[in-house]
Amino acid sequence: MSEVKIFIGSSSNGEDAPIEAIYEYTLRKNTKRELNITWMRQRKEGFWSGFNTPKWSTPFSGYRWIIPELCNFEGRAIYTDCDMINFKDIGELYDTDLEGKPLAARKGQRFGGHEFCVMVIDCKKMKDFLIPVDRQRVNEFYHHRMIAQFSGNDELVKELDPRWNCLDGENRSVDDMYQLHWTNMATQPWTPGWYTGERQEHPRSDLVDLYTDMMIESTDAGYTGDKYDYEYAYQYNIIGK
Repeated sequence: MSEVKIFIGSSSNGEDAPIEAIYEYTLRKNTKRELNITWMRQRKEGFWSGFNTPKWSTPFSGYRWIIPELCNFEGRAIYTDCDMINFKDIGELYDTDLEGKPLAARKGQRFGGHEFCVMVIDCKKMKDFLIPVDRQRVNEFYHHRMIAQFSGNDELVKELDPRWNCLDGENRSVDDMYQLHWTNMATQPWTPGWYTGERQEHPRSDLVDLYTDMMIESTDAGYTGDKYDYEYAYQYNIIGK
């Protein structure tokens, strides 16, 4: 079985460390495939620095479009946000039949037709739609232009089962989710410091309880939040390996 390449967009300085620990633990728990995980975070220097980010809605929004070049436009890769809990073998997502299309994502209306917080990417096919990373780095509108180009375009985007990107639980039971996505930043139970809006209570207490249970389970398994802060990632080369 082939290695699964996963690129995860996350915050810069450990603000999302609790959910990162849970997410990586559940990804590895639920598959027998070898996972090659790259955490994509802004840095003060080096490759992950210097991107023109003020128009991004998160500290990592635009990074997803550099993945094909990072893979030398070969093979395929998965992109996800960091704020997730996995329940199903991620290898099955990686092996999605893209039907000749460059991307796969679920349908949704927040961005005009598709939700790009979970994507399967054909790196070779995406080359025709991208500008080089050095030009992406300085283009403050590039992320939004890419969303506009792909979202709602069924000729370019293979539809994913929405259970791979279950937005705050929707109306599904946990047994009917492949990946839970804590979409609403105001209700995320780990309260990331970079979010400055008004905090709200999550509408589903069962999912908050699940988060607490998974935090205990992942910590017991050695996946502790302090291993995902900025200094740890920099020292041990988790970022951008």
